Amino acid sequence: MAALAQTFLVDHSLGFVTTALVVCAIMAAIILTVLDRARSVEGARRYRWMAVSAAVAGLGVWTTHFVAMLGFRPDVILGYDPVVTAVSVLAGIVCVGLPLAATVIVTSRAARIWLGALAGVGVGAMHFTGMSALQGCLATYDLPVTLVSFFAGCGFFAAAMAIRPQGKRRILIAALMVLGVCSLHFIAIAGLTLSPAPAAQVWSVDPVTLSAFVALAALMIFILAFILAVNGEKLDASSREAAAEAAEHLRVLSAALQNMSNGLVMVGPDGIITLHNERACELLGLGSSELRPGMPLETFLQNFGAHAGWDAARIARVSNTHAIWMRRSTITRVEHQLADGRVLGVACCPMADGGAILTYDDMTEARKVQATITHMAYHDALTGLPNRRSFQDELTARFVASEPTTILMIDLDRFKAVNDTLGHPVGDALLIQVGDRLRGCCEPNDVIFRLGGDELAILPGNREHSGTLARRVVEAFARPFTADSHRISIGCSVGIATASGTDDPDLVVRQADLALYKAKKNGRNRIECYESGMMEDAVKRRDMETDMERALKQGEFTLNYQPLFSLPDRGLVGFEALIRWNHPTLGMVPPSDFIPLAEDTSLITEIGAWVLQEACREASRWPGDLYVSVNVSPVQLHKTDMLRQVTNALAEFGLTPHRLELELTETAMVDDGRRISATLRALRSLGVRIAMDDFGTGYSSLAHLREFDLDRIKIDRSFIDSAPGDASSMAVLRAVTMMARDLSIATTAEGVENEEQLERLLDLGCGTAQGYFLGRPMTAEAARALMRTVTGQPQIVADPSPPAELSQA
Repeated sequence: MAALAQTFLVDHSLGFVTTALVVCAIMAAIILTVLDRARSVEGARRYRWMAVSAAVAGLGVWTTHFVAMLGFRPDVILGYDPVVTAVSVLAGIVCVGLPLAATVIVTSRAARIWLGALAGVGVGAMHFTGMSALQGCLATYDLPVTLVSFFAGCGFFAAAMAIRPQGKRRILIAALMVLGVCSLHFIAIAGLTLSPAPAAQVWSVDPVTLSAFVALAALMIFILAFILAVNGEKLDASSREAAAEAAEHLRVLSAALQNMSNGLVMVGPDGIITLHNERACELLGLGSSELRPGMPLETFLQNFGAHAGWDAARIARVSNTHAIWMRRSTITRVEHQLADGRVLGVACCPMADGGAILTYDDMTEARKVQATITHMAYHDALTGLPNRRSFQDELTARFVASEPTTILMIDLDRFKAVNDTLGHPVGDALLIQVGDRLRGCCEPNDVIFRLGGDELAILPGNREHSGTLARRVVEAFARPFTADSHRISIGCSVGIATASGTDDPDLVVRQADLALYKAKKNGRNRIECYESGMMEDAVKRRDMETDMERALKQGEFTLNYQPLFSLPDRGLVGFEALIRWNHPTLGMVPPSDFIPLAEDTSLITEIGAWVLQEACREASRWPGDLYVSVNVSPVQLHKTDMLRQVTNALAEFGLTPHRLELELTETAMVDDGRRISATLRALRSLGVRIAMDDFGTGYSSLAHLREFDLDRIKIDRSFIDSAPGDASSMAVLRAVTMMARDLSIATTAEGVENEEQLERLLDLGCGTAQGYFLGRPMTAEAARALMRTVTGQPQIVADPSPPAELSQA
């Protein structure tokens, strides 16, 4: 068997063998489909489908044989006798197809097994007939192997036919048929020995051409048979469904008239009622004698008018109106307000013969719902205040009427914190009280709107008291609220804009928004009025945002590196990466101009990711243990997966984690401190160092040192500048260095500008320093040059950087 397997692997292309298996599986599925179709029909149609089944089965097995022969690669050059090949096709149809087709009409399991075995023998007959078509060689068969192949084919086909073709069993039947065909073919081929025959003039066809052509033709036949079977089944099913649907349709139509939700009255061309349903009597309040077939339309309308309380003149008008409706070519719809408060909808649909169909609907609830929906469309569901849509309509109406218009835009301060800490139900309860408090501040002709979230607006009835109204609102909101047993202090900011020389309401809204933005930016809980130039500043801000997006894509950002020196030896230990932007038209843009805008627009997340990547790329070129310090924005820390970014950057550039230091401000750490603390612990466990930047300028700094695991604190330059003349600054410097030493936290002093400051830091025991006196920010090339030239001696680094006002980030 090992020798046979080796011979099979040598003499066959595995690609074609795989193709043969796939083709065989497809053929088995098609054969089963056609056989199922033959079982599902009766009479002469069954025998026609059995004939199709025989042809499909024979051609399927024969096609698998020739596809497999494409992968047969003996050493001799083969050709095929086309006549014998054609005989092999007939052998497949007669010896394989007919036994399989016969399984459709037999009921005995034993008979199906014998027919399956006979089909297996037929596969062998087809195979050896097809092999006898080989030209240009002498074929010798190993008798035991040949017998084994016949037994394999018979066994698998007999097992397949023994199974009833139901449900998922068809998959097993198809698999057994594939095994029967393929095992017989490949076992028989394994026992075949071919030797070159003496040259002779024979009529033969190239095997690839013959096999490909015949297999393609057979595939087309199988696909056609499959489509016929499936479509035939669909047609039968469609016929049955159509008959059942027609019967059901008639039943539904007969019941629909009496069970429809609206009333129906059919009027003939002669004005006589021919049909009506009970719902019409219910809606119109008429008895069976007041509305019946054969009654004139006028009599019916008189009966209805009497119940509705109409006088004779109105009844006459209604009768004339119905006559006009029936002469029209389109449907007429009207509504009647009845004396009992109901709203009755009437529709008249003229018919081609001159008659009409009258339908009646009770529209009372629909009109109530419509009124409710209209109110909801223009009012806020929570507070009951008019909404943004109402605001736009009212504003537009005032501009159309050329009324003097002032807008007060109001935004609640610290409202998001209420939702985040106390939950949205408490926030909703607070908003309801906000609406009530605003109503108490306003005059009757002032209109309050809730535009969305915690954004509100007021259109004062008298523009002269807009400032007074704004102050009342701010003062009222300064008082705490009580919502769901919680005492809440929020406050509000107000922006005011007045229409002046413009007929564009949207422009005034934008002006009020800009004034509100200024109020919130300048400390909140305050009032700001729109001033000339705010719109231009907003345009510049938007242009700057667009330019930043372009700068990020086109590589206008660069990094400078400010050296960090250890104390007291003044040895170079690393660099702080500082971003620079060389704008194509504005020149060097200070970081203080574009970084806050980037944080407001969330562009800082992309810029920060680029800075981290670029700094790690550059640091990977540095010698020794020189580290790079990278500033991380609070927005970047909260809106990105910082741990993943850092890990990817370190891995991409092969930088060891201890050579990267991340600088975070106290603000970044305090906001959502628990989550930030977990992220910092993960980064420190990775080996990355964490530094707190601008230490001493935030709040609760000592608590932060205890809460967060830090490797370094950077003392803010304001303390360095003011010492020693400022005793309190000196006390802070001394306390910070001593505390850091006790906590085993490294210290770095920022902004060292002269020797005197450096000496003080040495006396205090500060570990690291940076500043213009030691080294200005420089390009990456200058930083690498410094690394090559620096020695253990103190050294002042030249200033290769942009102007001084841009050199500190």
